[in-house]
Amino acid sequence: MSLLELDHVSVRYQNAVRDAVADASLRLSSGDFLVLTGRSGCGKTTLLNVAAGFVSPSSGMARVDGQPIAAPGADRAVVFQSDALFPWASVRENVAFALRMKGVPRRERDRRADALLARVKLSGFGDKPVWELSGGMRQRVGLARALAAEPRFLLMDEPLGALDALTRERMQTLLLDIWAESGTGILMVTHGIEEALLLGTEVIVMTPNPDTGQQGRITRRIPVSFGRRYRAGEPVRAIRADPAFAAARAELADAIFEGELQ
Repeated sequence: MSLLELDHVSVRYQNAVRDAVADASLRLSSGDFLVLTGRSGCGKTTLLNVAAGFVSPSSGMARVDGQPIAAPGADRAVVFQSDALFPWASVRENVAFALRMKGVPRRERDRRADALLARVKLSGFGDKPVWELSGGMRQRVGLARALAAEPRFLLMDEPLGALDALTRERMQTLLLDIWAESGTGILMVTHGIEEALLLGTEVIVMTPNPDTGQQGRITRRIPVSFGRRYRAGEPVRAIRADPAFAAARAELADAIFEGELQ
């Protein structure tokens, strides 16, 4: 089992007066689904970028299996809100990009890419140009491309934020299915309260410092089990209709917006 750790991490960008993130710690193990949520500007994406190796902490440590994170690596795949696909390449070529970089022979990487496309419910789309796909389909291609690298951890920054409501709901269950099948540890940023509760095994709430309006910090950690209930076979509609889900939604909303109107 692998472990990604952020240990008392603070980040201050160049020429900034205050930290963007202050003294934040989290532990993500294989099979965990941690969700970072909170108001805009509280440091969620900054913290995810530290885990990805895009940003170096000003203090504290980021590690994978005890080794410091110094740069992006194949053990951590990132899925962005924008799908960031190569528009000149086919769907299959996009998915197989990481395999091509590893020197995997053409026939084998095409076979593996097609298998991944089947996992994200895009069988038969390998030869399509990506510009022909809908937004939800493009995000599924991006997810398949991330999984092609066989990462230990999947880091996702608002991956469903640009999708319409119906497509977003379908993508949520797809993410739960992939998480269940792969055993990969997932760290995801979202502004969606119900999305955070449905997907996460733990929801981590970040807020700006109330005295400065900046300096994001972790203020609440809420363990949840709704995603595991889906994995056990319970329909999503039944989960969302459960009074326990409504109570958790109210608790999370209070934690996010606490003090905002004071």
